[in-house]
Amino acid sequence: MALCAAAPLASAATHRVDDSGSQVMNPNVQMRWDANVPGARGRGVAGALEVALRLDVAAWRGRNGRIYMTLPASPSGPLQVAWTTQGRLLPGRLASGERALVYAGPIAEDALRERLRLSVQADGQRLDRAQTLTFSFEIDLDEP
Repeated sequence: MALCAAAPLASAATHRVDDSGSQVMNPNVQMRWDANVPGARGRGVAGALEVALRLDVAAWRGRNGRIYMTLPASPSGPLQVAWTTQGRLLPGRLASGERALVYAGPIAEDALRERLRLSVQADGQRLDRAQTLTFSFEIDLDEP
């Protein structure tokens, strides 16, 4: 009889990252009709915004971690967000109710700064009023 033993995985601790030093450059996004929004069959709307992101990671300086952008579920249906960066953080995409990796590696400074250009897509028939996008950031740290 053969026994397999797996090494225990390093447990990770998740913490919310303070992004209060960030600034949304154009907070009132004008959504425009866009027939190319996936899942909206000709009813899609799209808009863009820029964010000067500042993540306060001083508490984890000297540690290794993975930072994720999160977007809670939307009351008006699914939202799709894609972003580009200037290279400090990873570009990517995210749907409401999910989180996506934006950084992995050593935390060498007190703050991570980046300029994000975000594209937002939604179903225009379900988006019936102004809505606030509440992105947040989390860090997973490997236990020392």
